[in-house]
Amino acid sequence: MNTQEYINAFAMYLRHGDSKNIEIFCENPSHINRLAVYRNGFYKSCIDALSANFPMCEKKLLAERFREIARHYVDLFPPEQGTLVGYGANFPKFLENFLSNTGLNNKESLELTKSRKITSNSYADLINIAQLDYAWLKSLMSADSNKILTIEYVTELLEQGIELTELNVRLNPSVLLVQVNEHAFSEWISLKTNNSDNNLSKATSTRFVMLWRIQGTVQARLLAPAEVALMETLLGKSSPLSEAFEAAITIDENFDVSEAFTACLQNELLEIQTN
Repeated sequence: MNTQEYINAFAMYLRHGDSKNIEIFCENPSHINRLAVYRNGFYKSCIDALSANFPMCEKKLLAERFREIARHYVDLFPPEQGTLVGYGANFPKFLENFLSNTGLNNKESLELTKSRKITSNSYADLINIAQLDYAWLKSLMSADSNKILTIEYVTELLEQGIELTELNVRLNPSVLLVQVNEHAFSEWISLKTNNSDNNLSKATSTRFVMLWRIQGTVQARLLAPAEVALMETLLGKSSPLSEAFEAAITIDENFDVSEAFTACLQNELLEIQTN
């Protein structure tokens, strides 16, 4: 028996509780019982990571129910990396399938959802809250940028007579756009700030939320349609500022590009691209 066979057998036991392959590596049956400590530790570590990465989702579901559902996720999507940092990329989609009982067609999942007696709108909100939780995590963990376009640099460029609209810029790596229900975003903020549900938005329209990190803290806010057009133009690619402004004005001819540009600078959203 080689090392890889042992690793595969041990991984099978951790993930599925199937001990038949690992038994050949054990000197006596009691060793199998001792292995349960590792399996329990494996699940606890994974579920704890999901709890840390989806805190508002857990808060809405309550801890016990969240951990029950999280265990199902670990069964289907065990960690593939040597670290649990960022674990849960598939959790929002898994949650959608789990709650609708289409992705996991089993009696236990149906009992979990029925016992909670959540409306279909609450299901959608919960999924959106999970999406916002993970986007917040991704923004927090994103790479730092050393090319941030600052107000000071813009002032220097203006003094040199450079036309700002010709600058090639893009959004910094921490900026993410997430499309969610407006009510879900309001509830997510309420859960984060421990505010009363009385202040929740009643709107049910789908909106884009922008998340970004500034000075180590992740911020989030709803975007107007013209702002979405501007941000999407600069998301993940370098484009002239004029192109982004034109995209916004096409949506709203009264869009104040000067005010939007100033806000981008103040919030350190833009990276300047130099060749």
